[in-house]
Amino acid sequence: MDFKHAKRNRRLDLWIVVALLFSLSFGINFLVSGIDTQIDLSPNKKYSLSRESLALLNKMDQPVDLIITLPEKASMPKIIQRFTHDLDLLLDAFERADTPFPIRVHRMDVHTPPSRENILDRYKITQPNLVLAASPQNGTRIIFRYKEEKGSNPYDSSQAFRSTESLARQAIWEAGFYSDWQEVKNGVMEPGKFRGEETLMRYILDLASPAMERRVVYFTRGHGESSPQDLDPREGNSVFRGLMEDRNIKVATLDLGTIERMPNDALALVISGPKAIFQDKEVKLLRNFLNQNRGRVLLALDPVEEMALSDRPALGLRPLLKEWGIRCHDMLVFDPKRENFDLFSGAYFLRTYQREASHPVIKNLMNEGFSILADRCRPVEIENSTQSPFMGQELIFSSRDSWALSSWTERSFPPEKNTLLDLAGPVPVLSVSQPNPKQASQAGLTAAGKLMVLGSSKILSNEKLRSGAGNQALARNIVYWMGENNEMLDVPPRILQSYSVSMSKNEFELLFYYFASVPLMVLFSGIFVSWLRKEL
Repeated sequence: MDFKHAKRNRRLDLWIVVALLFSLSFGINFLVSGIDTQIDLSPNKKYSLSRESLALLNKMDQPVDLIITLPEKASMPKIIQRFTHDLDLLLDAFERADTPFPIRVHRMDVHTPPSRENILDRYKITQPNLVLAASPQNGTRIIFRYKEEKGSNPYDSSQAFRSTESLARQAIWEAGFYSDWQEVKNGVMEPGKFRGEETLMRYILDLASPAMERRVVYFTRGHGESSPQDLDPREGNSVFRGLMEDRNIKVATLDLGTIERMPNDALALVISGPKAIFQDKEVKLLRNFLNQNRGRVLLALDPVEEMALSDRPALGLRPLLKEWGIRCHDMLVFDPKRENFDLFSGAYFLRTYQREASHPVIKNLMNEGFSILADRCRPVEIENSTQSPFMGQELIFSSRDSWALSSWTERSFPPEKNTLLDLAGPVPVLSVSQPNPKQASQAGLTAAGKLMVLGSSKILSNEKLRSGAGNQALARNIVYWMGENNEMLDVPPRILQSYSVSMSKNEFELLFYYFASVPLMVLFSGIFVSWLRKEL
């Protein structure tokens, strides 16, 4: 037997197998390249649009073009390159979305003459570094604009020095594509979460959703209420305002004491944490808005000192609340369990929901097991009557071990329960009331609206909405409930997670060498074993 030819044949077989493997790999890649389908296998469908966004996009009545003239260049600031990368992943999800009208994405270079694509001429776009939304009927909306600047002169003492990276970060921050900015090394602000889906949805809905006659939510002022423009991380309502604006609802403020009638475009009225008494004229405006204009009112009342307001309980709103079957006592909810209630700060965890005939506002929260972060709470009870034109429901409660304290400003802490004057738990802290169809028509209230009362305004504060997933889901459901988007209440919330890595150049190089050392060690080990076998 000639072993020389056998060795040669084995080598030939080996090369044939290598060639077949290469051809198989090439053929599979060629076939896959022709398939325009993507499957998101990440946890919670991180790279796909949320079910809420898809449900909103199904209301589009015309197509929308998303146009990007922002070039992908290595010379761009790092924050712009990160933004471009995050945006590309999101735009792919919008293109794949199954909607009645397509969302077409166009990545264009304004410096090169178009061949067959006339999208730039159609919308008269000539500037680079833009992200726009456009529709044939409603024109264009600039979502993001970046003006390339070289930074300020470090030797000019008349103005503070600003680097190119700093100016780019300011443009990104003003566009609202990122949130949770935090200071890292050398005072540089880094974003935490990418809000591209919410930001783009706002402009798409503005262009393509059916027009609404009433689309403004007014926040009252003049009584010490929280402001929707307040960016304070604890007390403000700017996050709640953002939730509304992301869903194509405008937000404004209104002083009830300076007007004679509610604006025609008023969809709802929000009274968040008032501290002063409402006058009779203001209460009359609220009553007419609720009873005659199909108005929606969200009232968030915090516990107040009873003795100072004994002549006007519930800040003068008790007669109106009583008409709608709601009792909002000037009491304080107390819970002896420390895992639910913080005696010093007043922070409270609400975990008990109405079980029978679950209301759509809390149905998803109850099914997902969300907790609601609150502060000091007051009870909000329902008194349903068979003769009343309104029917109410108590939705969220304190724990069974809690109770509501009467004359709480005069009580010593920890208090002892007074079975005669205190209200036994579980204590309702969120209730809703709306017309009972049969009785309301008999009473002539065919145009009556909805009323929701919260026993703590801090549930919708910036601090609680940023830190509590349950608060975010509740606030979202409240917005849809006020806007009559009942089908959106059946869409479960998706908890978004964001991860980022920040490191210096030296740290990055060290990490690169660390990961590169493993395959290099395997390679050299293979070479050594091959040499050793030849020697033996």
